[in-house]
Amino acid sequence: MQDPTPGPDPASLWDQAERLLAARENAQAEAAYRRLTGVPRFAPLAHLRLSLLATAGGRHRDAVDAALAAYETRIPDPGVLELVATRLFALGETRAMFSCAMDVAVLRGSNVQVVADLGKLLANAYFPAEALQLLETARTRGFRNPVLQFLIGLCRMYNGEPGIAARELERSLERNPDFAPAHRALSKLRRPPAEGDGRIEQLRASLARLGEQHRDAPVLLYALFDELDRRERRDEAWQALEQGMRLRRAQVQYDSEAEQALFEHLGSLRVPAATGAAPPGPRPIFIVGMPRSGTTLLERMLGNHRDVADAGELQDFTRQLRWCADLAGPPYLDLELARRAESVDFAELGNRYLARTQWRAKGRAAYTDKMPPNFLNIAYIVRALPHARILHMVRGPMDTCFSNLKEWFAGAYPHTYDQAEMAEHFRRYRTLMAHWRAQYPDRILDVRYDELVADPEAVATVVLEFCGLPPHPGISAIETRAGSAATASASQVLEPVHGRYRDHWRRYEDRLGPLRERLGALAY
Repeated sequence: MQDPTPGPDPASLWDQAERLLAARENAQAEAAYRRLTGVPRFAPLAHLRLSLLATAGGRHRDAVDAALAAYETRIPDPGVLELVATRLFALGETRAMFSCAMDVAVLRGSNVQVVADLGKLLANAYFPAEALQLLETARTRGFRNPVLQFLIGLCRMYNGEPGIAARELERSLERNPDFAPAHRALSKLRRPPAEGDGRIEQLRASLARLGEQHRDAPVLLYALFDELDRRERRDEAWQALEQGMRLRRAQVQYDSEAEQALFEHLGSLRVPAATGAAPPGPRPIFIVGMPRSGTTLLERMLGNHRDVADAGELQDFTRQLRWCADLAGPPYLDLELARRAESVDFAELGNRYLARTQWRAKGRAAYTDKMPPNFLNIAYIVRALPHARILHMVRGPMDTCFSNLKEWFAGAYPHTYDQAEMAEHFRRYRTLMAHWRAQYPDRILDVRYDELVADPEAVATVVLEFCGLPPHPGISAIETRAGSAATASASQVLEPVHGRYRDHWRRYEDRLGPLRERLGALAY
């Protein structure tokens, strides 16, 4: 097939490029799309097509760069902005995605479906306040469905408005009584049980209607566990959790051998940390560790400091590591990426990370990146960002593992649905962290959960000194501050700092034999 030549009509050239793409004549389609990148009306769409073609060809850098070119050539058309934002989100270019979603053309546009869809995108990207602006706009203009109402409730929960959140989630369930995400969110609000509230009956009725094989059955069972546990009906609660873990484990893929190979590779690294002057602009503070170990609590405390913005769980470091390695993949470290990482330009990695995250500081001197699995990236962080500090949240093994086991994670942490697999992962994590601390003692500070909840001001003093920040009395009063917390711990951080969850695993001690056996000496 001949390489097309541009005619006087760009629309005809676009149609021709689309036909070439449909015929899988990718090289010729790419040539045609490139000719359209100089035509303002077609440029963003042409760049998006080039991004997809680059991904199909295994050229990850080109895919990201083409998506950013689509952003640079965007036009004030809500439909186009949605397409660009969706592609940017898939590739981890969050700031550009955010800019597209919040473009004035979206809010002023007449396509209410686009407004709702971009609100959902922002909710999925953990921008609850901005998501609410779009979602409420869509509702005001007459858009109605249970998903919209659920997302509004979820964002209200993340924004620290539990009463409003509960009402929105309940209204979502009135429209669809089997909408499992709304049931789960209601259970996470941790409302005190009330006589006749019907929560147990609603969940069991939904499970009966959907059946054990339905994809949402595990979500409902985890919600049922929470409700039963809150009512001290522990035998029934454990039965629900055990069934939920079994069904969820069947849904997710987890390769223990691949994980072991990754941890062994990382444990073999013995590379020095970089040194040098701090680059201009806000500096990152990484909070790492196991999920459910207190990382959100620590971040909320630091976010009380006048010089610190709490940016939440950012995927940017691994995303930029993938760009530097020119390797597409998920936003977490795997063995292939780890092997390629040793040949990347770490100065470039650091610069790209800062360019994509410093805006989150909102004018403050520092900002937190609370992505727990960044503990895997420590050897890369210390080489890419000489000025970054790493806070490692340490919680008791049994408490940490049990807290993970009783949490339903959406698309993450596949080792958390089986007691033995959970224990093996924890043991690998502890071994690797011991290795990192030996390698980089000046860059990592262990923050112990038990000490933090027992004397938060004293621990905060040590943390602030390690991070090079001035003292801030009252920093632990997290219940008084505004701001969102888009994590599984969203409802808990509305409470004052307390130690009620220490040794929480002992409520189910007699059911956790496999976990204790695999943890061995760590079973405390």
